[in-house]
Amino acid sequence: MAFDLEEQEKIDTLKGWWDRFGNTILTALIVVMLGILAWYGWNWYQSSQVKQALGYYEIVQTSAVSSDADSQARLEQAAAELKKSYGDTAYAARGALLAADFYIRGSHYDKAEQELAWLAEHGSDFPELLPVAKLRLASVYADQKKFDEALAQLNNPPEAFSALYEDRKGDVLIAQGKKQEAVAAWKAALSSTQLPPAFVNTIQLKISALGGE
Repeated sequence: MAFDLEEQEKIDTLKGWWDRFGNTILTALIVVMLGILAWYGWNWYQSSQVKQALGYYEIVQTSAVSSDADSQARLEQAAAELKKSYGDTAYAARGALLAADFYIRGSHYDKAEQELAWLAEHGSDFPELLPVAKLRLASVYADQKKFDEALAQLNNPPEAFSALYEDRKGDVLIAQGKKQEAVAAWKAALSSTQLPPAFVNTIQLKISALGGE
């Protein structure tokens, strides 16, 4: 098909423009497309990771309430895999709490300590669970007579947990034979507002038992 002079000039101009900028445009388009594919791929990967983490968490959850002989082995394997491969997911954190409770019920305080210590170390990833983890870890340390470690977990409590932390601090101090300091901690617990009546009564009984007011 023949082109007139004007059309040929337009075609030549377009060819020249493409020769000059075509590779750059193609490269830019490829980068954009790769970015889009990477975004979809990452979202698929994250979704897949969450689903797999959920599977291991459910194993921990069911094993923690099971009474068969293999339940502890299943729980240990699933909890370990959660921390190893899915440690940045909430399922790993919740799995560590469940595993710790399971070990505490069986008086396996060393294993409970490992689970809670891992969660405390990764507390910046799970700030909503950190206060609970530290409170439970303090109890586990106290059960092993690691009183200094227990008290260290109870420093600088979040305001919402201050009464619980002070109560636990009093328990640790009385276990050390430090009666006056224990009473002071329990009184500090009572200084918090909007405490449940049952909690207040329990603290008052502890103070009264030591001759406090």
